[in-house]
Amino acid sequence: MVVLTTAVTIAAQTDTPSVLTSNQQADNKPIVQSALSQSDIAPGQAVTFRVTVLVPTWLSKPIEFPQFDSTNLSVTLPEKSTVSTSQTINGKTWSGVIREYQVVPLTPGTFQLPLSSLEVHYRSPQNDRDIVTNVPLPAQTLTVTAPKGAENLRPYIAARDFTLTQKIDGEPDKLRPGESFSRTVTATIQGSTVMFIPLLQSQIYVDGLAAYPDTPKAVDHSDFRDNDTGKRTEKVTFVAEAPTRGELPAITLRWYDLDDGSIQTATVDALKIRVKGASVVRSFSLTQWLLILALIGLTMWFIKRWFPALVQRVRTRYLEYRRTGGKEALARLRKAAKKRDYTSALVAAVELESSTDYQDSNVPDALLALGRAQYGDTAASETATPLWEQLELAIDAYAAKRRAKSRRPDLPALNPSHRDH
Repeated sequence: MVVLTTAVTIAAQTDTPSVLTSNQQADNKPIVQSALSQSDIAPGQAVTFRVTVLVPTWLSKPIEFPQFDSTNLSVTLPEKSTVSTSQTINGKTWSGVIREYQVVPLTPGTFQLPLSSLEVHYRSPQNDRDIVTNVPLPAQTLTVTAPKGAENLRPYIAARDFTLTQKIDGEPDKLRPGESFSRTVTATIQGSTVMFIPLLQSQIYVDGLAAYPDTPKAVDHSDFRDNDTGKRTEKVTFVAEAPTRGELPAITLRWYDLDDGSIQTATVDALKIRVKGASVVRSFSLTQWLLILALIGLTMWFIKRWFPALVQRVRTRYLEYRRTGGKEALARLRKAAKKRDYTSALVAAVELESSTDYQDSNVPDALLALGRAQYGDTAASETATPLWEQLELAIDAYAAKRRAKSRRPDLPALNPSHRDH
């Protein structure tokens, strides 16, 4: 992708069509004509560079035309770039071929299609022998300057028409954890190239949503004379992981209209996101605050009077919670993995996220890999089976680690007398 900060105008030096001289009439030498379709264009606008080769009889071998390659200058071949042709010159029919190149400047400056030569094979008018000769193809110079009106476009997009559309699969405002939707944004450009189109869907997403982007698809029609020159399509699948509210931002791009020189705007609307069950902040009444303060005072008195016993009791209950907490969620996670139910597995995993042992296990990575297979651009049927097996192994390892930790006795510190030293 080339990002321009200014528009440009191109002035091209072209050769006028050749006319047979008296020597050419006598020698029947091939003729090479070259021309540009337009002399004043903006960056991103396609201009046709046409090369015509004519011989007095017929070509006995296809001509090998040169390949033009220049930095910040796109030179491509349209469909049917080489066609046969004929002309009547001085009462005689000459035959040959026409080769067309599509040339698009990408930045300001001076560009040159370098001097080259064409090897022409054709039948002699006097006998049945083939003649081989090299005919020069003159260089073409493109001078790039900036017109007014498009200097501040970032990124720079120049076209005859440019549109943005989006397609939503799913209901982003009626989601539950584990459910998904996709947003597909397509940019269509006419009279230019998709190389000017930037990334459409930014990496700014909504908290509580996991994003799985497909590989962007960019297609340029080989013939800029088509109505739709090219398209860039980006699809992102979003999976709800937790209750949330938010918005995927609108997408807006300003572009330079090659036909009338005006600045136009293409946009798609923002997208509201709602995952049901989002937390609602509630304010407390005066009575509730007084009750809370009374409870705090009573608790402080209780702690002051019964602090040692309270500490021991809290510690005992905490250890018991560590031994038993999360068993139900782990059981549901194991059941969902066996049933290949990704949504239920994701919901159960959310309840285990607060556990350090869970975060250190391989279960989160296994679920992430499954999510990519489920909602990415790779067919789930091709990759899901080994990923589910990997998840089951990760769950077994996590469960074993929990069991081992719960059975470990609380041992006193070794060599307690050492503290006195």
